[in-house]
Amino acid sequence: MTACGRPKGILPQDKMEAVLWDVAKGSDFVNSNIYYKYPQLNRAAVNQEVLNKIFSLHKVTKKEFFNSLDYYQQRPDVYIAMLDSIKSRQTKEQGLRPNTSDSARAAQAIK
Repeated sequence: MTACGRPKGILPQDKMEAVLWDVAKGSDFVNSNIYYKYPQLNRAAVNQEVLNKIFSLHKVTKKEFFNSLDYYQQRPDVYIAMLDSIKSRQTKEQGLRPNTSDSARAAQAIK
């Protein structure tokens, strides 16, 4: 365990949130720009390539990310707070009003 009670190998909350933000942005970009123009592409391969670039950017491994994702999903209060923060940031970027129930629904859908 680390000093803040997080097991070794689990990303700190702020870093995990930053990675999740980039995963969401990457997914949005791929869905609205790449698959739209090139529907014949192997989606699994493209998604993996995007994830690998994000992991490299943040200097995390695939294992660290998915272990951290599992860890935070088991702590819904923290996980939903991270999703709310990401949604708020996305809303600010898009100039939209936030829908506070979206994050709770998203967290439930992932389980």
